[in-house]
Amino acid sequence: MGSHRTARAVIAAAVVTAITAAAVLIMGFVWRGTGGNRAQVSYNAVDMRAQMLDNGDLRITQTFDYRLESRGTPWRQMFQQYTLSSDRLTTISDISVTDLTTGRTYTQDDTVHSPSGYGDAGWDSECAGRWYIADITQSQSHPDPFDSELDALSATAVGEPAQTKDVEIGWNIPSTRSAKSIRIELAMTWHGVATAYDDVVALEWEPFSALNSTPAARVTGTFAFPKGISESNSWAWLHTGAASETTRLDDGSLQFTVTDLLGGEYINVVVMAERQPTSAVSREQAGRMKQRILEQERQEARIASNARQREARGRLVIWLIPAVLALLLVVGALIGAKRACAQGRRHTEALEYWREPPDMSPAAAAALITDVMPGIQGSRDDRQMTSTLLSLVTKGAVAIYPGSAAGYCGLDLSRADCVSIGQLIASDPRREADAAGMCTLVIMPRVYTDRAGLQLCRSESALLDVLLRASERIGLPVFDFGQMQAALKDWRQGYAWLHGFEDACNAEYQALHATVPVGVGARMLGGAAMIASWLTAFIYTAAVGQIALALVISLPLLFAATFAAQVSPRQAFTAQGEAYADQVGGLMRYMEDFSEFGDRGVFDTVLWGRYMVYAAAFGISDKLMEQMERAYPQLADPEWANVHASNDGLVYWSARRNRAMRSRGSGIHFAFGGAAGGGSFGSMVSSSFSSVGSTIRDAMPQSSSSGSRSGSRSSGGGGSFRSGGFKGHSGGSGGGRGGAR
Repeated sequence: MGSHRTARAVIAAAVVTAITAAAVLIMGFVWRGTGGNRAQVSYNAVDMRAQMLDNGDLRITQTFDYRLESRGTPWRQMFQQYTLSSDRLTTISDISVTDLTTGRTYTQDDTVHSPSGYGDAGWDSECAGRWYIADITQSQSHPDPFDSELDALSATAVGEPAQTKDVEIGWNIPSTRSAKSIRIELAMTWHGVATAYDDVVALEWEPFSALNSTPAARVTGTFAFPKGISESNSWAWLHTGAASETTRLDDGSLQFTVTDLLGGEYINVVVMAERQPTSAVSREQAGRMKQRILEQERQEARIASNARQREARGRLVIWLIPAVLALLLVVGALIGAKRACAQGRRHTEALEYWREPPDMSPAAAAALITDVMPGIQGSRDDRQMTSTLLSLVTKGAVAIYPGSAAGYCGLDLSRADCVSIGQLIASDPRREADAAGMCTLVIMPRVYTDRAGLQLCRSESALLDVLLRASERIGLPVFDFGQMQAALKDWRQGYAWLHGFEDACNAEYQALHATVPVGVGARMLGGAAMIASWLTAFIYTAAVGQIALALVISLPLLFAATFAAQVSPRQAFTAQGEAYADQVGGLMRYMEDFSEFGDRGVFDTVLWGRYMVYAAAFGISDKLMEQMERAYPQLADPEWANVHASNDGLVYWSARRNRAMRSRGSGIHFAFGGAAGGGSFGSMVSSSFSSVGSTIRDAMPQSSSSGSRSGSRSSGGGGSFRSGGFKGHSGGSGGGRGGAR
């Protein structure tokens, strides 16, 4: 592979991949914003800590990180609702509410204020900064007062008819139009949660129930047992249908993480510990429950695992089908590109130098050098036109003089010599300035009398026809490029004549039979692979919301597909073409290094005129002039140039160093045709990767996936059957559901 082509292919692949990655991220944010995860009120994160007390109560601390979207009315009230039940949660006490964003500790209010009954100023001064607990069993819009002691439920045994109440713990925040983050800490004690059996103490803690409508990007939690309970004599399970991970610590604590908890999804923690002789749990029930709970959890875990495995395997199949198709296309494209590069590689050792003009027209040389040395300066069309025009000058078909045609009024430029014109320009500063910005072209009389004697090739003849048509429209055989541009501006047939020149250039190049097409299949497969990669990225991101798949599957495939399509050469040299390639490549290197040769010989203006023609075809006119001036320092002497270089206009004008010409660069430049020779980005990606990882693990056979996730330890002592949650039963104590008004 050519280093230039490989570098260009890598850059192109990187650019296409980067643009697609940006589109994937944008689609990911849009999907999270419209796919159900972005509600008017949501949790950026929730962190929960529950400490089981010796008497079976729970001391709970929950930190809610709220995100509030803008709506018509301001946000003023946040709340958490729980269900009290005489057989699992009798009351809630020891409540405290702290705004961690501002550091403000809220005070209790006996009255539940309606947010709609106040203006911003009135609400902030009278209600903000207070919390309440109320009985909403009968009505949420007209809650009743609730006293944690007086209104507590009397404990009943599990299985007996239970009394229930719904309570709401709320707090009034200052009027807020929108907020990316408001962190609130709610601490409380839940009473009568655990039940002591003959062999174990068991409880269920449900911080989020199926009735909860507020989604959370991430929920982390810790459940800690009383002292004396360790991993060896306790069990813990996490019930949830969302992607989750769990870890059991040596002290028996259960740590869990739930990702992308949607509205309507629950979190239910089931724990059990061997009953200690000193147990102080108030609710007692005769019978042994350990094996019953273990068997129930095993069965639920098995059912959930099988369902999750079927779902995950189906999801993997859907994910893999487009990925495999794209992969096959990419592999085919890379194989095709490798073969094309092998075909395009030179099979003979290139000549280091070639000292004679090549056996082809300047237009053909300009086309061939592009294939021989990728990265050549200037477009091929511009180099073909410029070099062909200069070739017409060296063959005497046309002459070119510095300056505009108006500066030569009264002079017969078809008979003029370079020395007299040079002296005329040097004698007048205005002519010097004019010579720096324009060139005048002269169609020599021989074109009209002996065109066949000029021995023009097809491309030279075609360009001469264009110049003759321009001369006819101007009405003179002498005109500058400005006049020519104006004359051709509205020339409808001009395109056809110019197209004839281009056809002649192409025909001359094709006549060399220097190259054959290669890499067609690689480019077609690469293009198809790019389309397939884009489609997989769209499917993964916009259809199923798995940005992780787009990042780790679609983008690498897209990079490889683009690289294969770009790196594959379009042409390969034939045996005859390699000989021609040696000529143009060797001549270019020779002209670039000419001043280093000691056997240059006497200055030959005819040879240097042809060198300048092919230097224009190669895009190295400036380099050639530098080499010529180093090799022949005498060119800097105007008197020497007048004597030895005046018979070739190209060499003479390039050698003259008057200031007007020098302002245009080293040597004269001939121009023709306008050319001279849901949350944050981190949480979005993390959530997607977590979900993908869960799907892959769930698709494995249970025996292969029973190990811990993400390096977490497996739960010993008969704890969680998997180191992640499973969709077991819900309905534990609390049944939490939250929101904001």
